[in-house]
Amino acid sequence: GDAFLLPTPYYPGFDRDLKWRTGAEIVPIHCSSSNGFQITESALQQAFQQAQKLDLKVKGVLVTNPSNPLGTMLTRRELNLLVDFITSKNIHLISDEIYSGTVFGFEQFVSVMDVLKDKQLENSEVSKRVHVVYSLSKDLGLPGFRVGAIYSNDEMVVSAATKMSSFGLVSSQTQYLLSALL
Repeated sequence: GDAFLLPTPYYPGFDRDLKWRTGAEIVPIHCSSSNGFQITESALQQAFQQAQKLDLKVKGVLVTNPSNPLGTMLTRRELNLLVDFITSKNIHLISDEIYSGTVFGFEQFVSVMDVLKDKQLENSEVSKRVHVVYSLSKDLGLPGFRVGAIYSNDEMVVSAATKMSSFGLVSSQTQYLLSALL
């Protein structure tokens, strides 16, 4: 079967959204409170090896940045590590950045797309395996407003998302309201 690696702790809805709906297994990347739940190279490698032992084909890594449930942000170092890891394993990285505009304190949010740009990979084959998911509902405090976006350079992902979007169109009233807000 197929699998995705997810850092712990992770949003419990991923069990439903990923495992139950697609059949893909979730293999945890064990993160520790001793380092603030940061993703380490050894934890990534251990999760990948665990998937192989279970005879699972790792399709990618799924992260939430900022984290749900912790609220912590991935550091630039962690994002670089993730990009290097998915490059070496030839797998995908999905970055759920739904809380990216809800950051408090002195730390600046860093998107995985910023890291691709820093590494001059924004037009590379690697960029076709990095996907960002975003929604306005969290940052604007609009629960129930199901307005989201997928940013991807992969033609198959864009094509599938385009086909799926016809089943969940955003109403003209919602579009009008959001354009006025933004």
